[in-house]
Amino acid sequence: MPASVGRLEGFRARVAESGVAAADVTVVAAESDPAGGYAAAKELLAGERRPTAVFCFNDRIAMGAYRAAAELGLRIPEDVSIVGFDNQEYVADGLFPGLTTVELPHFDMGVWAAEQLFHHIDGASGDAASARLRGPVVRRDSVAPPPTAPRTTALR
Repeated sequence: MPASVGRLEGFRARVAESGVAAADVTVVAAESDPAGGYAAAKELLAGERRPTAVFCFNDRIAMGAYRAAAELGLRIPEDVSIVGFDNQEYVADGLFPGLTTVELPHFDMGVWAAEQLFHHIDGASGDAASARLRGPVVRRDSVAPPPTAPRTTALR
């Protein structure tokens, strides 16, 4: 899925820009649902080198990570920060504390798609174009400065 590749590339690029050592970053594949997020996060958060932050491929995975953190007695964001992706209604704002997440720019995506359609209706030929649109970060309360040196994990 192109989104998973792009999100992982973006994650790695931002981590590199932040100065976090590559050795302190772990990427784990998980099923794209709360159960997958729970299983992956429970293993990671119970480990010896517990991450200080977890970036989840989507908000549903983050929901599972919240459950794993709670079962392990970890406080969000004091012990571990969690960030999602999608800003899914009833998920991101329904978790406690509210989930910081990257929102998909649905309006901009629709405008861009309509422009491409009209461009092709007006006679453009060739394959359909693709584009990357920047989504805003919706800041809630699931992120705080790390209590120790940063160790970051991505669940995808």
